[in-house]
Amino acid sequence: MRVYRLCPKTAEKQTPIRNADGYFVLGSPKFGAQKHYKKNEVLTKSEDELIDLLRQGYSVRVKAGSAPSLVRRNLYIDGYPLS
Repeated sequence: MRVYRLCPKTAEKQTPIRNADGYFVLGSPKFGAQKHYKKNEVLTKSEDELIDLLRQGYSVRVKAGSAPSLVRRNLYIDGYPLS
């Protein structure tokens, strides 16, 4: 996996998760505080498209502790911070 998030509390690597259909789940910045709602999900199967969307300001759902989280901060691509 080329994309991961470093948890700010535990420094654990958290990877993007796929839904039951095999798609990565993203949140578009155009939906603001509503981006986490299922009706506003942006789906992609390709890791390259995931990276392109992250660079455009999208958030990605990662495996974090007991429940998945939609995150935008502390993301890394190929070991380099996303800026």
